[in-house]
Amino acid sequence: MDEPVPLFVPTRMAGAWDVVALQIGRRPDGLRVGIAFSSLELLRAASGPRQDWVRMHEDSLRETLAELGVTVIQFDPVLVGADVGASAPELVGSHGRRAA
Repeated sequence: MDEPVPLFVPTRMAGAWDVVALQIGRRPDGLRVGIAFSSLELLRAASGPRQDWVRMHEDSLRETLAELGVTVIQFDPVLVGADVGASAPELVGSHGRRAA
């Protein structure tokens, strides 16, 4: 059986200097999704060179997202940016669309 490969998961500061939160996206239909990349290069291409990130195995990512009520992961989105329609700052990603 193959070893699970860690994913690159975008994060943001969550109030305190030593606390980070996973970036959550939103599809056009409003569904919240987790965001993960198979390589640092793809994360940088979608989010920019200053995007913070952590490495997580998919199982750990799914467990963490489940605590937030998120059951879908968007893998390797080509664009991650601010959701200008959201009431609170939140990143979104997609394959050529505005939201994940």
